[in-house]
Amino acid sequence: MMFDNFRRRKFLATAAITVFALTTGLSVGESLAQSGEKVTLKLANSQWLDALRGKNLWAAVAKYQETNPNVTLEQVAIPSAEFNDKLTTEMGAGQGPDIAMMQEGLFYAIADAGFLVDLSAATEGISLNKTNENGKIDGTQYGLAWQRAVYALIYNKPLLDAGNAKVPTTVDELIESAKAASAATPGVIGFTGRHQMNDFSGWFMDFQNWAYGYGVNWVDADGKLTIDTPEAAAAVAAFRKVYASGIMPIGDSMPTQRTRFKEKHVAFSIDNSGGTLNIASGGAIQSGELGSAPIPFPHPGAHQQIFVGVSSHSKHQEEAVAFVKWLMGPVGQQAMRDASGPDTLATDVPVSEAYAKTNPWAPTFAKLAENSRSTLIKGHEVETAQIMRFVMQAVEKVILTDAEPKTALAEAQAAVDKQF
Repeated sequence: MMFDNFRRRKFLATAAITVFALTTGLSVGESLAQSGEKVTLKLANSQWLDALRGKNLWAAVAKYQETNPNVTLEQVAIPSAEFNDKLTTEMGAGQGPDIAMMQEGLFYAIADAGFLVDLSAATEGISLNKTNENGKIDGTQYGLAWQRAVYALIYNKPLLDAGNAKVPTTVDELIESAKAASAATPGVIGFTGRHQMNDFSGWFMDFQNWAYGYGVNWVDADGKLTIDTPEAAAAVAAFRKVYASGIMPIGDSMPTQRTRFKEKHVAFSIDNSGGTLNIASGGAIQSGELGSAPIPFPHPGAHQQIFVGVSSHSKHQEEAVAFVKWLMGPVGQQAMRDASGPDTLATDVPVSEAYAKTNPWAPTFAKLAENSRSTLIKGHEVETAQIMRFVMQAVEKVILTDAEPKTALAEAQAAVDKQF
């Protein structure tokens, strides 16, 4: 099984709910709101800090208070670069928020530590889609989908038109079109993307698009970790080719690159639907000027999955689960759809025709989400970040020292074999 100690965690989570009910004088099935007592639920999410989108997402969840006046929702806004460390530290100390919206990797780590409760009560009568499948571990639903943000190739239509550049379907075409767009409009960057170890957590997830795009699985049919493969070498070589082509702004952080895209200074990028929504909102570029297409690789790419979970340390677990149930229901899901743009949600709430017309890049993301893959390595979900650190160190060596991809990946394979 994925985690040997899940039976222990299930007992602890159940015990926590029972103790909570006894200490407050309520039955397990009775919420604090039903008793008339005022409740404050703390919701942790790095997205609360996103420009415009954060405000819209908070307004969506705040609708819960309209029909549950005894409940006050409180933001816990944590920068994404600090989110994982802060949450694991607080929960490890028996503290932290009542509810957290977590990237898939953190979700597995938090679940593995026994810090989440069963959310099956929040799914009763709800028709969930496949985005929730990885939230169920050893038969228990510890997480439900907040959003699934798939990756695509995005581009500035006017810049492509000015350079008579086509939408690429291969890496060579990407380089050619990016150079054409840059040449036609002074000051324009051809392509942006993460490329530095100081942004490791974001870079490894972004790089999975290159890996999956060239047919990488990272494990064989027997579940053995396979880092040194021809497919992986091809992916690393393709990334090096783009990196060395002169179309990327070397050294720029991803927030800086996205801001430049907003300001109409970037032709192409590979980004997820959430990042694209940020680019299309509140900047110089108009949403209708953005285009999107499948990533220019032979195979489908990746998605980032965010799960919502309820802490086993929460003093208000019953009410927290009640909030999640509302969030999964029709009112909550429609509110999330209105705020989430093209992100795939826990239920099949379609992007409206009006939204697609105003944001013509959105339908591509919805389509790509049907075949995208998790950034986590199957069977090694909790260990993915540790494994991918060796991989990304190999990629860094290739792009900075011109080492051969196969040689660097062979070294990574040896390090992975030694540790795992």
